[in-house]
Amino acid sequence: MTAKKNAKAKNTRLSYKLGLPAAIARKVEKTGQTRGAEKDTVYQNRVLRCSTVLIPLSSWKVGVVPPPEGFENGYIVLAHPEEYFSDTPPTSKLDLPKDLQLGKDLLVFYETRPQWIRYHPSHYGWHPAHSRIPPLGGQYLARVPDTTSPGDSLERHGYIDSKTGGQGAGIRIYEYASKTEIEATKYQLSFLVWQTEGIIDMAREEGTLNPEECKAIIEAKCQDMGLIDLNLLQKNRIIDSQQRTVCPLCLKPILAQELASRVEQAEGRNVPDLTVTTANLFHVKELKAGVYNHCRYNLGWGHHHCNAAARDWGVKRTLKWMEEVLTNNGKIIN
Repeated sequence: MTAKKNAKAKNTRLSYKLGLPAAIARKVEKTGQTRGAEKDTVYQNRVLRCSTVLIPLSSWKVGVVPPPEGFENGYIVLAHPEEYFSDTPPTSKLDLPKDLQLGKDLLVFYETRPQWIRYHPSHYGWHPAHSRIPPLGGQYLARVPDTTSPGDSLERHGYIDSKTGGQGAGIRIYEYASKTEIEATKYQLSFLVWQTEGIIDMAREEGTLNPEECKAIIEAKCQDMGLIDLNLLQKNRIIDSQQRTVCPLCLKPILAQELASRVEQAEGRNVPDLTVTTANLFHVKELKAGVYNHCRYNLGWGHHHCNAAARDWGVKRTLKWMEEVLTNNGKIIN
């Protein structure tokens, strides 16, 4: 039976995790989640990228465009008190976009002590929001840190417990991806894992009896999904001409072991609970609002330190910066 027929025969139970070492399978799974968030922030911690999106009012005003299919779990626009109220007096509402309604798709977000004091929600009879589906159940949410002043305390209101689905109101807009895109990227990333050096031996050592067959099945599934345009993967610096998975920044081949081994820590800076691995998810084009770059053919596996350098800029801008650094240090760039 061919690999493609095998894939169809096993389609009802086929998973992108098929045959992968457990640690790497978990890594692929986590790519569908947002990054971590602390309880004192407004964002949810490690939830699916298709969750409710939080959009700053400033971004809304400049016309941030949602994806063609919209946000699967809706959105909430957040306005700081200074954006919602005029300065004199602080009870007069400013002109806001007519397509927004407080308590329906708009909340006032308190983030600083001066905001909390000057525009205290009790002045307006407001209640903290508790739903991510309109109506939101309130008009505001707050994440105001504690201070050393007597009487000041941490103010956390809205989306703080299990009654509202856990901590945080939603996710950062640039982290969003639809369920369909999440599934597609996981399969493509699994395909890329199987193109790393040493993955067959590692899978076999961890108990996979037929890693070559698992690799072929995943490849057939990805072929059906349109995820193996080798020319595009190479153009986007995700694989090389030998179809090996490479780091999009330094272009060195990724080793399977790098996807599972912890990054080496500098002496004196050791932490006992470090979970960062030597190679991790890499966005070739950086994440930014209104672009939705967590998508197929933009995700690869890259070295931790390369990722740290390119995280906010993407590969193209980072390479330009690196050229400037080398030139300024007397190095000739061919």
